[in-house]
This record gives sequence, C-alpha cells and structure tokens, in this order.
Amino acid sequence: MSPENGAILVEEIAPRLKAVVPHIKTVGCEDGEELYADGLAMAAHMLNGLEARGKQVTPGNIVFYTALHLRSGRRSTGGGRTDAMASSTQLDHSSMMLSLETEVGFDEEVGEPVRLEEMLACTTDDPSQSAGRNIDWEEFLDGSDPRYLCIIHDLAAGHTMLDTARACRIPYHDIR
Repeated sequence: MSPENGAILVEEIAPRLKAVVPHIKTVGCEDGEELYADGLAMAAHMLNGLEARGKQVTPGNIVFYTALHLRSGRRSTGGGRTDAMASSTQLDHSSMMLSLETEVGFDEEVGEPVRLEEMLACTTDDPSQSAGRNIDWEEFLDGSDPRYLCIIHDLAAGHTMLDTARACRIPYHDIR
C-alpha cells in the first residue's frame, strides 16, 4: 500500500469506521473493538486491491462496503458459511453459540434446572483414558502376588471376599 493510501486509511477511513461500528450487530463473543479491527483490516485490503488495479474510490465508499461486509457476517479472516462458529453462519441462524451454563430444561425429580454442560457430559470413559488406565494396571499387576491378582480380579467382577478366598484356597479363619 502506498503512503498516500495509508494516510487515507488512518486519517479518513478509520474515524468514519469507528463511528459506524457501534451500529453493527456483534455476533457471539465479538465486541466493538474486534469488529473495528476487522473493519480496518478489510478496508486496508480493499484499498490495496484497488490501488493494484489502478482504481480510484472515495474513503466513504470504502467505509460503506466495509460496513456492508461486517453487517453480512464477513470478517477479515474469512466469510465462510460452513464454520459453525463463523459470524455469518450465526447471522443466518444456522448455528448459535451458547454458554455451557445455559439452562435448557428443568428436572422435576431433583427440582433443579438442567444445564447444557450436564447434557453434553459423557458418562463413559474416553478411549484414551481407558487405555492409559489399562497400561497402568498391567504394570502394577505384573509385579504382584498371584493371590493379590485373584483378589483384584474377583472384586472387579463383583464377587464377595468369601468367594475370592475359596477360589484362592485360603481357609475361612484366615480371612477374618
């Protein structure tokens, strides 16, 4: 970008854009400063492209089209509608971002609201957690007494200590 266009960006486009941005609807966790920074980046990109093609436009036109892009959900990092977190997707009401603490229902049995995080929480182990736990157990059990292994396996299977003692041939009076 030429120094002249850089000066136009800083002196004419930036103040106008700063005045327009508060009137543009933010999406999700965006704020006005982020929108303003995105707008400046888009305006600079437009100016650079126009300069490379030898076109002349007014700063007002740049601000108008930048604001138009921002209102439609475009951002300097991209304007795709396939990303669930993209502002354009949220403006189309194809997706929305919610806090995990959002109440999504009410549990009559408990008498408390149900939050989104409770619905998304997995009650089973992650496969990597299971694998890691199995590796740890294998290392731990490899150096253990065979009777100890028998006790651990039977307890994990839900057997009583008396059943385990009989399986390991331990006399009843020794397990008291």
